Amino acid sequence: MGAPALPGVPPGGRHDAPPPTRGTLPPELPRETALKRELSAVSLLIAACFLAGAVVARLLPPSIAHGAFGSFGDVVGGPLLAGFGWAGSLFVPIAPAVHALRLFGRLDKRSDRDWLLFLGGMVLLAPIVTALATHVGREESLAAGLWGGFVAFYATELFGAVGAWLVVLLALSVLTVTTLAWSPLRALIAGPPPPPLTYEEVLGPSLVDGADAAALPNGKKRRRRKDASEDLAVVLEPSPEEMPAVDPVLAMEAVAAAAPAAHPALDADAKGDRKKKRAKGDESLGAADRVQAEITATEHPPEGTMLERPPKQLLSAPPPKNPEVNRRELDAAGVKLMEALRTFKIEGQLVGRTVGPTVTQFEIEPAPGVKVRQIASLADDLALAMRAPSIRIVAPIPGKGAVGIEVPNASREMVAFREIVDSNEFEHAKAALPIALGKDLEGKPVIADLAKMPHLLIAGATGAGKSVCVNTIITSLIYRHTPRTLRFLMVDPKMVELSVYNDLPHMRHKVITDSKDAAALLKWALIEMEERYALLAANGCRNVQDFNHRVRDKVPLLKPKNPDVAFEDRTYTKGELPYIVVVIDEMADLMMTVQGEVETPIARLAQKARAIGIHLIIATQRPSVNVITGLIKANFPSRIAFRVASGVDSKTILDGVGAESLLGNGDMLFIPPGKSEPARLQGAFLSSEDTEALMHWYRDQKAGTSAEARDLAAAVDAVLEEEDILETVKKREALLNGKDGDDFDDESDEKRDALFREAAELFVHQREASTSLLQRRFEVGYGRAARIIDQLEAAGVLGGKNGSKPREVLMGLDELEMKFGPKA
Repeated sequence: MGAPALPGVPPGGRHDAPPPTRGTLPPELPRETALKRELSAVSLLIAACFLAGAVVARLLPPSIAHGAFGSFGDVVGGPLLAGFGWAGSLFVPIAPAVHALRLFGRLDKRSDRDWLLFLGGMVLLAPIVTALATHVGREESLAAGLWGGFVAFYATELFGAVGAWLVVLLALSVLTVTTLAWSPLRALIAGPPPPPLTYEEVLGPSLVDGADAAALPNGKKRRRRKDASEDLAVVLEPSPEEMPAVDPVLAMEAVAAAAPAAHPALDADAKGDRKKKRAKGDESLGAADRVQAEITATEHPPEGTMLERPPKQLLSAPPPKNPEVNRRELDAAGVKLMEALRTFKIEGQLVGRTVGPTVTQFEIEPAPGVKVRQIASLADDLALAMRAPSIRIVAPIPGKGAVGIEVPNASREMVAFREIVDSNEFEHAKAALPIALGKDLEGKPVIADLAKMPHLLIAGATGAGKSVCVNTIITSLIYRHTPRTLRFLMVDPKMVELSVYNDLPHMRHKVITDSKDAAALLKWALIEMEERYALLAANGCRNVQDFNHRVRDKVPLLKPKNPDVAFEDRTYTKGELPYIVVVIDEMADLMMTVQGEVETPIARLAQKARAIGIHLIIATQRPSVNVITGLIKANFPSRIAFRVASGVDSKTILDGVGAESLLGNGDMLFIPPGKSEPARLQGAFLSSEDTEALMHWYRDQKAGTSAEARDLAAAVDAVLEEEDILETVKKREALLNGKDGDDFDDESDEKRDALFREAAELFVHQREASTSLLQRRFEVGYGRAARIIDQLEAAGVLGGKNGSKPREVLMGLDELEMKFGPKA
């Protein structure tokens, strides 16, 4: 169950339907209905004034108010005074005024009903109280009327004077309790209320800092802390004079209910500790302090020591928050949207809205008979009517009977990466590989688990936020894992995006920039995958988490059996298997140059590598079917799409339209693991200065002399002692081909074809190579031409196969002479 709402705070927070603005009609009403309600409200106010005037005119001397309200006033005011006296008649005009407030949107339906019942009861009870106080008999009285005198007389006869007062007080208490939820007897017995407590006094500073924005007094906005060393990430700072009064009982109940819900890490052991503390009679701590102490005691840091992780102070502090979105502007936008829909003969009702950092989603409930596809086809027309750069329509919203229309906000909120990393969602995430993506439509941080995805495909046009997203993912993993538990393999054909991470101790190899080396890196990942599977099979483990758990528990483990060795020590001594994350920044370049060598390894890794802790992150700015082939996409269920050029590209990455309507600058659609419908997020922003500060910190730690620096240096040395990836692949292929690894790239002149040098020069001049070109120029058969092509590829003159396209020529004439000498 959720926490009870604090006094004055509407339940539901930002996700509920918008309440009407004070003094205005709800924007979701049709225009005709709104006008009718406004006219009815004005009519009721005039009727209330007329009734009040008619009653007061009868009380004044005839010389002053005679004929002020005509004969109709005499007809209305005379019977009211005669029946209920002025004590009861004065409550009658208030009833239509209260109902007018309901029509104006100042009261909800339930409050309107309660007030009408209360006024009706007072019309009956007030004359009786007046008659008892003035001791009138059964005769008519100007103050109590016939009703008051009659009931008071018989009540006194039946119960006596004191008994009649007790009965009237009981009736008055029942009326106020059932309608206004207030008891005069209880107030009389309890005495004056204690001085009100503020939120700071009741919850304590630490819990006020962690309160949710939906439960803030007066809708105060959240601000980020300037000091990142403090425990929680947000703080509420209403001014002292604006701090509302809080019922201490309700506030304490809210604290007791909210603390476990906000911190699921309170497990059975922590509950047992709380029982022991209560048994010892420890009452020195207040309720809020006890909750905070339990939260702190149950927080479990991630694997490794905190000394090996960079401090969060290296990241830029989030900028000041924009002022709260003007509710009047949102109401006006909702009315304008409904009017635009009606111009296209789409009838419906605005039932809710959700305000996010970038867009506001209006929830439209179509009228019966309106087809959803009619609304879905109006995106461009609505964007024109709303004067918005683009509008995205979710038809329908999953799990709701409404259509979502996402309209850009007038001012966008930048989501700082540090803000997400500082959040409780990231700090207490139980994900093995948590990545901080940004905020959703409700403004809540979104933390995904790469281990559950288990691979991620990212696509978007240039400048849409793709590279920033890749950097935030890498940095998220750095803040959770040490070099002992995580390794990175990065491929950056553009040479500038990921080269900054070369100094990162988590790197298993320097950033790869050459396409052929990228193919070798993927081959090494396949080799590592097969070796890990053999290791898991030898020890009966299902996944890398199970294996590492046994290593931590010091369970004896075995290495895979080597069939070439008769007697060997199979005891496993290397320690835990780290996660391996392969990051490819531009997939399109690899598919253009070495498609045949990278497509199959990527597909095999995507199919099999999840259980052994190898995960792929592939990014591209060309989400075409030539780059994201069906073989690759089938094994990447989790995808992120930034703004793309067309709906065709959106369908390629998301299997549906929508990405072409995004706004850029981090606006994204994310398909979480296990779901098919994308969620709209505003991606977190990480500047290049922050990334450089992180790398500078790692360089300083490695060069330092502290214990922290020694730990980091030891981790780096452990990485350097590992075999070079490219050399490992080279030797492996040499063994498979029956060659010595040292002679793998060299082939003797005696084994080369006589046309080898001439073919090489031909291809250098033509800047492309193919078997058919050799056959035509040198009049040789297909078999000999194919062997020459293979020899040139092995010598490094030509690139690998590129589908039906000609091979790439990798050398010039000068390089040809340097490697093979001058032509004979």
